[in-house]
Amino acid sequence: MKKILLIAYGFILLWTAFSCVPSAAPVIKRKSAGEAFKLKARDFYLKGLYLQQAARYNEALVKFYQALHHDSTSATIYASIAESHMRLGNFESAEIMLRKALSLEPQNGDALSLMGECQLHLKHDDQAIAAYKKLLQINPYDREARQYLMLLYEKNNDTQGIAEQNEQMLELYGNNVALLERLGKLYFRQKNYKRSEFFFERAVEADSSDAESFYYLGRIRELQQKQDEAITFYQQALKLRPGYERALDQLTFLYRLRRDWQAIIELYRPLYEADSSAAPALVFMAESYYYLEKYDKARALLQPLFKEKRPNVNVIELMARIEFQSKHFSAAAAYFREILASDTQNKFAWLFLAFSLSDLDSAQAAGQTYRQALQHFPEDADLWSFYAGHLQENEEYDKAIFSFNKALELDSSNTNALTNLPVLYEKLKMFSRCDSLYEIAIKRLPDNDLLLNNYSYSLSERGLHLQKALEMSEKALQKKPQNAAYLDTMGWIYYKLGKYKEAEKYIRMSLDVRTESAVVLEHLGDVYHKMMNSDKAREYWLKSLELDKNERVLNKLKENQ
Repeated sequence: MKKILLIAYGFILLWTAFSCVPSAAPVIKRKSAGEAFKLKARDFYLKGLYLQQAARYNEALVKFYQALHHDSTSATIYASIAESHMRLGNFESAEIMLRKALSLEPQNGDALSLMGECQLHLKHDDQAIAAYKKLLQINPYDREARQYLMLLYEKNNDTQGIAEQNEQMLELYGNNVALLERLGKLYFRQKNYKRSEFFFERAVEADSSDAESFYYLGRIRELQQKQDEAITFYQQALKLRPGYERALDQLTFLYRLRRDWQAIIELYRPLYEADSSAAPALVFMAESYYYLEKYDKARALLQPLFKEKRPNVNVIELMARIEFQSKHFSAAAAYFREILASDTQNKFAWLFLAFSLSDLDSAQAAGQTYRQALQHFPEDADLWSFYAGHLQENEEYDKAIFSFNKALELDSSNTNALTNLPVLYEKLKMFSRCDSLYEIAIKRLPDNDLLLNNYSYSLSERGLHLQKALEMSEKALQKKPQNAAYLDTMGWIYYKLGKYKEAEKYIRMSLDVRTESAVVLEHLGDVYHKMMNSDKAREYWLKSLELDKNERVLNKLKENQ
């Protein structure tokens, strides 16, 4: 209402100045009854205004109502009455007066501003928004009205309304980078990526050093499945703001997807060179060296982090994996035990502790570890299947069968159980169960190349359903054409079919991939025996014996002296 007060004071000064100007021939003019009535309204109004400015709102209301008695057509008087009511907390009464004021003068800016404030207090957000929007139509440069309007939009999560207001500000004040960024982020949150991209591109045009806009352009490209472009934008953001965490995170994520470990090393190298104790750089670089199988470099990078009183569990876990892959099983087991000492719910640590103990030939300790893990995770199919594998290796076949079946009971598509249990049945010569489970497994996992190869080899060994075996073997080789075992299976099926040239071809291909396999060398000797080439047959049987003193091969040599 400061504006009303200034107008009123200006009116008084103008009226006083005009009344004091002398005239050569004063003319006495009788006022009409209406004019006199309005002059009284003015007098009461000005007295009320004075009292209102002095925060004497009840007294001001008396004067305003007296003014209203003399002039009931003034929107200004109604607005002033409303303001005094609002200062006294009578917002319902204020609303009635403001509606009257706006019915008399719909474009009255002061009345609209008061109406917005009144509706805010009454928590009528929609009506407050309508008042401020109308006020901005009258005066788009009214910053206070726009601020209140934006606050209301934020309160009501109306991102579109906020975006529209920012766009209007952009039209009024020109290419402001902060505004362009704000609009880009608003549309990004709405998933309107095309509009978001438009504003971030304008921001970059206005300021080519704006790292955040480059980051968001990268996010948009990433969401559009344009990874190469996304990487370029993230790299530009990092160039402008070295160490920019969000750009680093997204680049790391994309490089991990691509398994581009060298790129991650180069990404974090500047941070490492600037601060050799920076944990993120050490961890990401160490992990990358781990995947590149450069275990010594990975270990060296992590060592400084173990000088801390309690290293982060992820750091301990990574070091444990490094030691495990380096075949330092005692060190790996120690790290996995350290993890479990503070977190018994870490399934990964239980599993790899058991693997480490198995590799240390501590079968009893490995079995105990599996059983402890299963006490914590009794419904975990993977743990049951790995435990079953451990039991199978240690020739505890009944327990292994039970554990594999437990895994399948919990997860009927458990790959480990489906691929290993039929092998166990075959070893125990339980062929009907073996074949039945293979059929079930292949229905559940029709594209699993290991299942296809194992079943086809099993059938070929027994000379059964060779055409079916051949089809499954072909399908497995389509998945992994350079797998030595799969190539040998194909060759062995051809051998059983009496197609020795084809058998020779595939078994030789298998030996090209993996030269030292006693079984494959024996198979090639068998092929040459059928091809009536005794010298070559003996040559490959002897090579097989060098790798494995197998009595079956010895007998073949004796029979073909």
